[in-house]
Amino acid sequence: MARPGGWDTITRMQTSDTPSAAVPAPVPASADTGTSGETGETRRFRLGNRPPLTGVRALGVTAVLVYHSNFHTMPGAWAMLQVFFVLSGFLITAMLSGEWQRNGTISVRNFYARRAVRLLPPLLLTVGLLAVYGALVHVADASQRLWGDSAATLFYYADYRQALGHAPFFGYLAQSWSLAVEEQFYIIWSVLLMVAVALHRKKLAYGFAIVGVAASLADRLYLALEPSHFTNVTFTRIYYAFDSRADAMFLGCLLGLLASDGFLSNWPRWLVNLESAAALLATGFMGWILFTSHLFTENVATWWLPLTTVACALIIVHFVVAPKSWASAFVGLGVFVFVGDLSYTIYLVHFPVYLALEPGQYGTHWGYWPTELLRLAVIFGIAVASWYAMERPLMRWRARSAAR
Repeated sequence: MARPGGWDTITRMQTSDTPSAAVPAPVPASADTGTSGETGETRRFRLGNRPPLTGVRALGVTAVLVYHSNFHTMPGAWAMLQVFFVLSGFLITAMLSGEWQRNGTISVRNFYARRAVRLLPPLLLTVGLLAVYGALVHVADASQRLWGDSAATLFYYADYRQALGHAPFFGYLAQSWSLAVEEQFYIIWSVLLMVAVALHRKKLAYGFAIVGVAASLADRLYLALEPSHFTNVTFTRIYYAFDSRADAMFLGCLLGLLASDGFLSNWPRWLVNLESAAALLATGFMGWILFTSHLFTENVATWWLPLTTVACALIIVHFVVAPKSWASAFVGLGVFVFVGDLSYTIYLVHFPVYLALEPGQYGTHWGYWPTELLRLAVIFGIAVASWYAMERPLMRWRARSAAR
């Protein structure tokens, strides 16, 4: 179905990406940052360590695990993708914009180095484990379901492979299409920000984000409404491709720009309360979608995708403007933050594990619940081992390297 977009666990290690964040540098006079002088400094936004923004990933990956376990429970788990897409745009932009404000420039090389250190090791681990599995176990149509999926994942074209109908049925990395969506977003958005930096125009970055939202939304509506009949082929083209899904990430970018310019800081109590009420309604709406909305419908393409994007934005803004609310405290609980840290690897390995360990006569020969417990043990075992043996040490090494 879907990968929680932006599962790069950057909310736990933001200061390692930007080691000088604790000591804001003066904003270069040539940069049009939307703030000026003393006001700009007092409104400076620090991403810092915000547990709810990591913990919310745990809720999202849980919904995906539940749905993929039987493709029946929580049919609207697709909506959790919107949380991750908006969150990814927000976090990436907040960090890059903060670097721009501190240094007067953005290092694209360092940005991609950080992304590679965070994203590639679990991905290579997953592909490597699949290679071992494919060498030991016969897999029907392995050339496409294993090796074709692995190539599409490693070279980040799985989204259009799915959208254009070239992906196999139940490929072992079918969920990796959203990895491609996000990688394409990283490329396009970093280039757009570099243009704004080169021209010393922060407002241009706002314009790029707004145009990105509008263009992606218009593209999706055109794809949905242009054919005389809405079919599964139409839905597949809309749901899996970057061009028709990028609006969520660009909306997150807009939020990241607003946050970095201080517009999500120091709100009056009445405005925080108003936003909290909106976020509560948005949470209720997302819950309704989660349990009632099925894929491959025209309503999802034309109505529920944009509405869930807005709902997710309201929820994320709440975690930013009300970090000490009961909702932020709950989502920021240690158990959620830990699972959120693991969520990227969990998502990468869960689908191949689900296919390798199926209940019934063609799988484990067990019932649903014994098989599901075994699946979860394998998934979390791999994710925990990867986190402690590889991911966290690499993130610490990256932090030390950045501080030199």
